[in-house]
Amino acid sequence: MDILFLEAPFTGEVSLLPKSIKFLKDKHVKTVGLYASVQFCNNLDKVKKKLQELNIEMISSQPDRTHVSNQLLGCDNYHNSLNLPSKEQSKIEYYLYIGDGKFHPLALVYGQKDNSELKEIICNDPIGQHFQVLDYTFVKKILQKYRASLLKFLNAKEIGVLVTIKPGQEQFRPALFLEKKYPHKTFHYFIDNVISFDQLENFPFIQLWVNTACPRVGFDDQENFQKGVINLNDALMAEEILSKESILNQL
Repeated sequence: MDILFLEAPFTGEVSLLPKSIKFLKDKHVKTVGLYASVQFCNNLDKVKKKLQELNIEMISSQPDRTHVSNQLLGCDNYHNSLNLPSKEQSKIEYYLYIGDGKFHPLALVYGQKDNSELKEIICNDPIGQHFQVLDYTFVKKILQKYRASLLKFLNAKEIGVLVTIKPGQEQFRPALFLEKKYPHKTFHYFIDNVISFDQLENFPFIQLWVNTACPRVGFDDQENFQKGVINLNDALMAEEILSKESILNQL
């Protein structure tokens, strides 16, 4: 079956809300990382112009798997997926997200789990005219469980690897690197179109799950995994992640 993806750009006005402007002024912000969901990427001129008027430098990039600058994908919650050089990242004081909901901006929070200090995300919603700042408190409980799962993974012997056959998410071949990295563990591969959380308890011998589908499953769905779950990329770097100075290890 042929699939055609069409963008649906927001046709309303996209600008900085008064509360967003007040926050930027009150905090004396000099540099922001500007990102938006795809509906708003073609209509950021007023936002950029206002930031210039406020003498605020804008830093952005074209993240992985996107086709325009400033576009943010909620599924990519690894900081290097932004394709933002370290020098540019260090200059950013706050991230400014243009769009609705929390799914996309939370990706920016999760993506900083390896950093020693979290940069907050200013959420400017042009649709609901809503302002919010996402910080560490929004994900603290989830990251605590995630760190516990990383520690459990290193000690576990029987690992369940969840693989989806959905196009764009299927990661079976990359998952096989787990066997090379951890030859003393046994990996069991579970392949399906969707992850059925209610079926996981049918395999009591599994000590921990590794998710190879959308990376957000490893974070947003922590409560659905009684044995714990981590994402594939983190499983391949578990020891490195737990040994470095980061927000995750300050819990």
